[in-house]
Amino acid sequence: MMMRSPVIRLHYLLACLLLGAALQAQAQKEPPLFTEGNRLYQQQQYEAAASKYQQLIDSGYQVADLYFNAGNAYYKSNQTGMAVYSFEKALNLKPGDEAIEQNLALANQRVQNNIESLPLLFFERWWLQWQHLHDASGWAMGSIVLFWLLAAAVIGYFFVPRFKGQQLLRWGMTVIALLFIGYFGMAIWMHNKAYNSGAAIVMNKTVKVKSAPDAGSKDLFETKEGMKVKILDATSDFCKVQLSDGKMGWMAVGDLKRL
Repeated sequence: MMMRSPVIRLHYLLACLLLGAALQAQAQKEPPLFTEGNRLYQQQQYEAAASKYQQLIDSGYQVADLYFNAGNAYYKSNQTGMAVYSFEKALNLKPGDEAIEQNLALANQRVQNNIESLPLLFFERWWLQWQHLHDASGWAMGSIVLFWLLAAAVIGYFFVPRFKGQQLLRWGMTVIALLFIGYFGMAIWMHNKAYNSGAAIVMNKTVKVKSAPDAGSKDLFETKEGMKVKILDATSDFCKVQLSDGKMGWMAVGDLKRL
């Protein structure tokens, strides 16, 4: 059996990332359901518009603009949980977008949870800023460009007499290699984050958080529709969640929608 070389495997991973970006671009050609949803939204039939957008999402489309429009329609039809969920999904796919962030903030005002988030450490703030430098497709495209620059530098360093063995080119190869590793790692990270962030949104009006994964266990505190929680652990029926202020407990799976 022939073993794939590391270069072939690397090309395969890069191709998968670019395919995801291409599918997103194709999805932006406004399928009929998207156009119909926009028409219904303009006619102020917000619930019907949200249904059209959701049908498109359920069929496999994962595009920031689609989730953004769905969030607006859910917000206008007073479905706060789905509005927050949709805006969060849009932001995962297109980090740093001001319009999405503003509408998410508006939706979160309805939650009125009065929970103070734990302050971010300096490296956590730096990490968030670094993530917002590009979206997943941007990191993927950057890694492709850097890969070919690195390949050209390697060929020049070893095989072109004019550049062979030059110290400056060697340092350039090192810098490009480090940038490539960073970009490629971020492309994978952002792609995974867009489809599995490890968080969830509360979907029911008021949900009591339990001390154990048992409906008969002690009530610890309450959460409201639209609140974002972090998933720490899960069974078939319950999820262990953590709030932004550090409180932890167990919630029924049916009360949550994972991001």
